[in-house]
Amino acid sequence: MIVLRRIQCANKFISRQMEIIKQIKTSKFHTNSIFKQRDSKDVMNIEINGKTLQFPSVWLRDNCQCEQCFHQSAKSRIIEWSKFDLNVKPNDVTKDDNSLQVTWDDGHVSKYKLSWLKFRSFTSDDQQIYTNTLYKPAKVTWHGDDFSKVCSKHDYNEILNSDDALYNWLLQFSIYGVSLIENTPDSETALDSIVAKVGFNKKTHYGEKFVVQHVVNTSNVAYLSNNLQMHTDLPYYEYCPGVNLLHCLVQTLSKGGENLLSDCHYTVAYMKENHPEEYKILTETEVEWSDVGCENGNEFFKLYRSPVICLDRNGEVIRINFSVPQRGAHFPGPIEKVKPWYRAHTLFYELNKNFSAKFKTKAGDILVFDNIRLLHGRNMYEDKSNNVRKLIGAYVDWDEIYSRLRCLKVKLHPEDRI
Repeated sequence: MIVLRRIQCANKFISRQMEIIKQIKTSKFHTNSIFKQRDSKDVMNIEINGKTLQFPSVWLRDNCQCEQCFHQSAKSRIIEWSKFDLNVKPNDVTKDDNSLQVTWDDGHVSKYKLSWLKFRSFTSDDQQIYTNTLYKPAKVTWHGDDFSKVCSKHDYNEILNSDDALYNWLLQFSIYGVSLIENTPDSETALDSIVAKVGFNKKTHYGEKFVVQHVVNTSNVAYLSNNLQMHTDLPYYEYCPGVNLLHCLVQTLSKGGENLLSDCHYTVAYMKENHPEEYKILTETEVEWSDVGCENGNEFFKLYRSPVICLDRNGEVIRINFSVPQRGAHFPGPIEKVKPWYRAHTLFYELNKNFSAKFKTKAGDILVFDNIRLLHGRNMYEDKSNNVRKLIGAYVDWDEIYSRLRCLKVKLHPEDRI
């Protein structure tokens, strides 16, 4: 009897579930697309410049550029999403040499430039072109021996007065992660004009700008004249400043004071190929980065956890965290991982030293480098009473660099206007 009741209950449950599925299938909710097989009108085949490209109907309708669907000055979609039909179909499609016009099954008419569509093609080759052309220029890694070839030099006044010079500087810098601006005026505010051409600087608990010179009882080891081990700045920030600009006002006349720079993307590729276990440890093991102290009356206690090598979903490096002084004493992981991590950490540091470039900036130089890609350091130096080494530094986010680069590209290359 009990078994019979259980069977009856089970049958009622199954019947109820089938009824729910039937209701979902016949409803106008977005979920109905889950149960529909793609038909011939779900994707349009459009010939552009002799090549047949495919565009999903739902994507075309979502990206209609008319004033009802897209705000022209705000450059933003204004479609009312609660009324959007995921199963929209074209009723009529016409094409001329420059544009495509689609009349949808609800009577709405959309028009697209063929060049606009081509730039957003779904083929892997075209998507890669879009990525490298507009999204972010592809990075090129380098060994320290090639530093003189990859570190492009730019004139201060040309950057301020020429969009072409500004574009060229930002493009070269985004590719190689390092550049040098020369002939900068002898002024503590000269750096401000360069930052303003890009956007604005990133304020930290060290201020909007910072002075790098020897300071007794300092709050930061960078403000000493000792050897400064290679590192990234501010790894304890979750939103870490991406770009470091250092304006040399006074360079030491003593031996030393040379900058050290290493491209960690080159080092990571080398480790992945030759030391896969250590590479894996540094990409997977979180450590804690910290900075505790007081600067200009402002107390701070910064903590952030992240691996040394941060990867995106495609396995590409997106951020490096490395600083011996600013690595916290707390290890947020199992004890058996400690020694292997230290071995991998040491290997990473030694490789970067071996692959690094050494050079010395002069007064009037602004050294610009990618703070989440390169390790930087400095050799020991000695100040004299009439020669006190002094640099003015500032940070800028990569968001601002890429934004200005895209604005300039659209302005300077109207043939690629999107």
